Amino acid sequence: MKAAKTLIFVFILGFWSFSLAQDGELTASDVLFYESLAERDAIYEQEQRFSNEKDERDYWRDQKNFELMLLQKNPQAYHIYISKKRPSYVDHIEHCHPDCGHGDFYKREEASFLMQMSNDSIYGRLLSEAQTRTSPNKFK
Repeated sequence: MKAAKTLIFVFILGFWSFSLAQDGELTASDVLFYESLAERDAIYEQEQRFSNEKDERDYWRDQKNFELMLLQKNPQAYHIYISKKRPSYVDHIEHCHPDCGHGDFYKREEASFLMQMSNDSIYGRLLSEAQTRTSPNKFK
């Protein structure tokens, strides 16, 4: 039940923020909003533990739909959002360990951010460290 309430909250937050995204130029307030939303989402995703794979899959499907709608509605806001979310994921890798208990979908999202940043020399080291790390699969 707690997972359902959390998913509903995230879904409402996603649609609310999507409704704020408008075509055209973003104001400084808009930029701050999307940066703040990205940081909050990244922290939430890093701390979230799902009781089963279905809940996790549903959350990530909703999250990806939000990101896709934001990209389609306002590419500039999307790029701000992703640009702010990406470093939070990479920074978390330095402190994460197998006991963090991230599910497969989180690990896929993390890998996606790592691949995007692999060309950056600062984060290239983190990519190679993350690839050598092994962690148990939570749902298998």
